[in-house]
Amino acid sequence: MSDIWPRRPRSWQEAALATYVAHLQQDFLAAVCPGGGKTVFALAVAKYLLQQGKIKKVIVVSPTEALTRQWCDKAAEFGVSLDPDCNVKAPFQHPRQFVGISVTYQAVAVPGAAHALCNALNMYSAFVILDEVHHTGEDKAWGDAVLWAFDLARYRLLLTGTPKRSDTAKIAFATYHVGPDGRQYIHRDYTYGTGRGVRDFVIRRTDCRFYDAEVKEIPYGEEITISRNLSEALRRDDVSDLLRAVMAPDSGWLYVLMQSVHKELMAIRRTVPDAGCLILADNQDKAEAYADIVKRTTGCEATVVISKDDKAKEKLDAFAHTRDPYIIAVRMVSEGVDIPRLRVLVYLTRTKTELFFAQATARVVRISNERDTDPAVIFMPSLPVLQELAQGLEDDVVHEIAALEREHASADADTARPSPPPAESAGTNSTYPATLPEAEPSDFSSIEVGPGGQMSLLPSTISIDNVALQQTLLGTNVHEPYQHYQAQDVIDRYGYPQTFIGPIRQMISDGLVAAPGSQQTTVPPEEPPPAIMADYRVRAHLRNELEALARRIARQHMNDNFTGVRNQINRETGAYAQYGNIDQLKAGNVYAKEWLLRLTGTAR
Repeated sequence: MSDIWPRRPRSWQEAALATYVAHLQQDFLAAVCPGGGKTVFALAVAKYLLQQGKIKKVIVVSPTEALTRQWCDKAAEFGVSLDPDCNVKAPFQHPRQFVGISVTYQAVAVPGAAHALCNALNMYSAFVILDEVHHTGEDKAWGDAVLWAFDLARYRLLLTGTPKRSDTAKIAFATYHVGPDGRQYIHRDYTYGTGRGVRDFVIRRTDCRFYDAEVKEIPYGEEITISRNLSEALRRDDVSDLLRAVMAPDSGWLYVLMQSVHKELMAIRRTVPDAGCLILADNQDKAEAYADIVKRTTGCEATVVISKDDKAKEKLDAFAHTRDPYIIAVRMVSEGVDIPRLRVLVYLTRTKTELFFAQATARVVRISNERDTDPAVIFMPSLPVLQELAQGLEDDVVHEIAALEREHASADADTARPSPPPAESAGTNSTYPATLPEAEPSDFSSIEVGPGGQMSLLPSTISIDNVALQQTLLGTNVHEPYQHYQAQDVIDRYGYPQTFIGPIRQMISDGLVAAPGSQQTTVPPEEPPPAIMADYRVRAHLRNELEALARRIARQHMNDNFTGVRNQINRETGAYAQYGNIDQLKAGNVYAKEWLLRLTGTAR
């Protein structure tokens, strides 16, 4: 099956494909951590099924329109041509070069669409990929439509990075089993969790920074002031009030926070010049105000992406292919959006669900370069609910890595590393302290917040929650002091941020980074394959060119009879806008150019 992959796959992707081929069951659920590469695995399955003649059509269903095109672009690398602009009520009435379609769950739920898809699958053996399938459990309309539309599919691949754990909302086509606690849990046919992804350097660890602030509330008509810290907010109304105060664009908290964010981002960009920062906002007004704060504090322009903006997709695509440092998003850069260069996240949204938090952090953990495995940095208000979410993700990573280590204990024993030198001698010869200095707090002055000055930030310190930070960075692996000093030497020599101390120490221990004074053999990077443009993009370019030629002919020589000009081109070449394939559209452009030359020559 080596001819299936356009480039060398990750080991888990090969193993997952082998597992799929071995079982070849109608429904297969793969739970893969966000950023783990489930798209590549799914398309490898699609190509295998097409090569074996087991299917004739491929259907991909995903949550957003932006994702439908990402699937098409990635599928082009596998030689699988998908149409993102199809009419769902006539799904396979498209040019012959397409072997399938890429649509959203919302499109499938449109009245009449599920019935049309069901009829189409009655005539074609199809493979259906349900991306982020947990959405079918959250939205009943989507779930019902998916069950109806794809009931006759030959094979169904269910993909999710955040599978539901209980039966509160069941996922379409998933199977469940009863756990020891009597509750129903989803059955996973293949699992590649966050811990495995971190261990394999497929995704990054997260370095969470919790920033606290003291807030003074002055109730209307009263002279008594109430001071509360973010980290002390326990009740829901406390959290809401305090978040509203610190996330207000005119709060001094944001100015100090952005200075720290910019300092960290610039440190990362010393070694990763195109590293970017994602700022999540609640609404359009705040997003635009945050962009102004970014400009004032950093001097950088920020790209603002809002779901209601007609040009949002173009802005996202443009940001992904530039070196611009900041992007501010309102419910746009969510699950599945692939901008691998994002390295820093600023969490300024009041959404506090486990699912949304996992999806948000997943935007900054993707690793596109094996030589860049430093942790992603996340800045958040120091609220207990956010600390619990961050610690929960970290606990999952630690638990899974520990389980993997136990499974492979015998293999690790066979390849045990040489014993390190005694800690005492290393400590004696080192010039570095045994412990790291703590972060220095910074002060800011009082700034009025809210209508009528109801809330204001007291002059206080904004401090990192060092306990949570240390747990995230250093992990639970036991290390020798000399490894710590070597990692500190690497940081001092090459100017890495101090937060990299834990990961660098671990990479030195794993042999992935050369310790100071040693010689490291470098492996030349693998040459990237040539870029392949998806068929739908080629067709769109050819259609636009043909439209321009036809309008020029009609305007200059046919009294603006565009329909007549277009019909003649269609009759002669078959270059219909909806059904014409790439060769026909090319022929239409050639015909139109020759026609225009003849007309221009006659006019002279």
